[in-house]
Amino acid sequence: MDDADHRLLAVLQNNGKASLQELAEAAGLSQSPCWRRIKRMEDAGLIRGYVARLDPKGLGLHALAYVFVTLIDHREETIAGFGRLVAREERIVECASITGSADFILKVAAKDPEDLETFLMKGVLATGMVRESQTHFILRQTKTRSPWPLL
Repeated sequence: MDDADHRLLAVLQNNGKASLQELAEAAGLSQSPCWRRIKRMEDAGLIRGYVARLDPKGLGLHALAYVFVTLIDHREETIAGFGRLVAREERIVECASITGSADFILKVAAKDPEDLETFLMKGVLATGMVRESQTHFILRQTKTRSPWPLL
């Protein structure tokens, strides 16, 4: 990646709807080479897609929490089953395998605390795959998205 690629990515991270003209100007390129660079980065998987960022509260999601999950065991079928659960549950908006006492951290969205409790009890804990969970409600988010550093 060169400086022009970095400039393109910087603009796209902040404005996924930027026009090809705006992108070309930011990168110091004409439109055709600019489009080819973007296409190359998309094909390589560097640019994974374009999305609209929505306000959770505007969607009626007033309870956000981080849930630390420890699985009952580390057998391949347990881990795969947990992965399938995460993939199908739209309330789980992020999932990461982590180090430390827990195996995973989930970011979960719900209408309210009671809705979150119901989801955790009936949707996660009832599967029999989870030995322990610890939930931390998000009180206020001060930074929810930032561009990835282009080092």
